[in-house]
Amino acid sequence: MSSPFTRSGRLTVVGVLTLVIVAMLFPLLWLVSISLEADGDVFAVPPQILPQPPTLANFEYVWGSSGVPGYFANSMIVAVGTVTANVGCATLAGYALARLRFRGRDAVFAAVLATMLIPFPSIMLSLFVVSKNAGMYGSLVGVIVPLAAAFAWLTVYIMKEAFAALPVELEEAAFLDGCGHGHTFVRVMLPLVKAPMATSAILVFTLTWSEFLWPLLILRDPGDFTISIGLQYFMSMLTGNWHNIAAVAVLASVPTVGVFLLLQRYFFSGTLTGATKG
Repeated sequence: MSSPFTRSGRLTVVGVLTLVIVAMLFPLLWLVSISLEADGDVFAVPPQILPQPPTLANFEYVWGSSGVPGYFANSMIVAVGTVTANVGCATLAGYALARLRFRGRDAVFAAVLATMLIPFPSIMLSLFVVSKNAGMYGSLVGVIVPLAAAFAWLTVYIMKEAFAALPVELEEAAFLDGCGHGHTFVRVMLPLVKAPMATSAILVFTLTWSEFLWPLLILRDPGDFTISIGLQYFMSMLTGNWHNIAAVAVLASVPTVGVFLLLQRYFFSGTLTGATKG
């Protein structure tokens, strides 16, 4: 089958995509460049992408003379806790909504999706009151539980569609072998939805890591601040010191990039790989 693009058409597409990639990566490269400069004008035109010479002094300063390590630890606790609670519950809910038959199933799924129409700031005050009455005010648990619930519509939808796409024959074969729903879920169905689970984990981790308003509202001890709040606080303390601010911003982006690189291989694995072998 011949390609629908001519040689000139392919070159045009490659050129356009290259320009788009450069436009997307340029601000990130500039940020990294600023963080590696010892001094110099960050607003120079044209900007200096390759610092001469590069130095890690800015990273050493912000990591050793501020609360950045503590902010990172708090954010990691919040992000991992939120991902675990959210994806774990969403996987169970997605399996029930996709594979089990019970009265009101479609209504429950519609209600879950309807929560996406409610802006999180509009329920923040009532959620704050509930969290405070539940004894979660001023703690990292008070950040984890509401955020896990707030992103539930997204992960429940992803996992429900993932389980619904699996062949019924897999489930029927497991039932014929004497497996119940629990055994079928753990041994047969769950290994086939690693890609959607990885996708959900990356999305929830990224959203949680960058969340600013809810942690700012629920946390009161500066020692419990997450990196998003800490970055804002650090910027207010180092007004005009763009090299150190850039170093903090680069450090703050490392975990999300690391999580994506760790789980991105699941994006390219089919959900049915190996399911029908033998």
